Amino acid sequence: MSRPQPCQLPIASSTRLQLDPDQRSQQLHRFRGLMERMVVGQPTAIRQISNSFSRVLAGVGDPESPILSMMLMGPTGVGKTETVRALAESLFGHRRAFTRINCQEYSAHYNLSKLLGSPPGYVGGEIKPLLSQDNLERHHREAIEQGRGMFNENLARLNRFSPEEGKYVSLVCFDEIEKAHPKLWNLLLGILEDGTLVLGNNDEVDFTRAIIVLTTNVGSRSMGEHLGHENIGFVGTEDEAGLDRDLRSSAMREAKKVFPFEFINRFDQLVTFDTLKEEHLFAILDNLVSNLHIRSIDCIEPFLLRVEHRAKAELVRQGTDPQFGARPLRRAVESEIVTPISHLICSGQIQRGDLVTVDFEDGGFVFSKEDGIMTAEEIADFEALREERERSRDLEGHDDGGEANRIVEEMEEVVAQSRTLSGDGGLHDL
Repeated sequence: MSRPQPCQLPIASSTRLQLDPDQRSQQLHRFRGLMERMVVGQPTAIRQISNSFSRVLAGVGDPESPILSMMLMGPTGVGKTETVRALAESLFGHRRAFTRINCQEYSAHYNLSKLLGSPPGYVGGEIKPLLSQDNLERHHREAIEQGRGMFNENLARLNRFSPEEGKYVSLVCFDEIEKAHPKLWNLLLGILEDGTLVLGNNDEVDFTRAIIVLTTNVGSRSMGEHLGHENIGFVGTEDEAGLDRDLRSSAMREAKKVFPFEFINRFDQLVTFDTLKEEHLFAILDNLVSNLHIRSIDCIEPFLLRVEHRAKAELVRQGTDPQFGARPLRRAVESEIVTPISHLICSGQIQRGDLVTVDFEDGGFVFSKEDGIMTAEEIADFEALREERERSRDLEGHDDGGEANRIVEEMEEVVAQSRTLSGDGGLHDL
């Protein structure tokens, strides 16, 4: 007796399509663009972070581990902590929308109670621990209430994040982790492995919706020996690339000496930051000057500020120190520009609506002004536009209608209409 033949279903014809893993979504392009504008001179680090964030947006990460965990390594002053602030700005629309753990405060093991809380009945048991669920998630809740940040869009398809169900995202930074007591490292081992943490009162904190970033300066001494060499400066591209490779190797070598091997292996990304080059310092200076423009409008005698190129070149020269990154540049701006301007304001030489120009001539900074460039009404209009822009800083993350650009253009128009000079000379970077 013959066996019945299995029923064969017709196979639908299909077309094989070639996929392109290098193609990026529009949201990821916006995220990377904002990060690159805020963190200058670190394209490799930003690319690594952007690739990791792609896994977050796609929702293909391990649901039992934190969304993303990174250790940022490199010389001091190159933008590691600034990267965390840029992440907070991108995700939640505010630079300080993250929980920062200053690890210098936890060099002694008994200080860990500030993170975990004390058991019931012990002194301090009524104090809310820093790593409580409510404290970690408050930044996302505030961002939703105020309608800012990238994590206010397209969360419906990410099952792990549902504010309607109380599932909020958090960003936690352990700053200078090498200075913490090893018991804090062991605490992080459990968080990175299981995505949970038990507090002193036995409450369980869910870290599976957390982005965890650690910064470290391990190897800074050996890096400083490289950077402090008399022949190191702003040299050729090949020499700079070789120096960055040496620093990356040095940072990884020192990290393996300081941290346990199982600790390093828990992270999704180990990101090493490069040294800052001359063109990066000029870009950072432009950001500092833009911030100084805003401060000039906020002061007791609102005025406009213009910093000429020669003054900027001198500030970069004074602020160039490969061992300390961009921090000397910030000090140079404060001492050479902000302090003299404060004297001019207090002595009554700068009045409301003046245009103050800073130049560098004959070995010194020169300050001059033009009276009454802006009227009181124009200053009020300018302040209103600045406030509107501050409220809309997150628009770069999710606005496709050009609203952020419109605000900036209106600010520039107010300045242009108020000036009698024919040259703009630097006010456009407001």
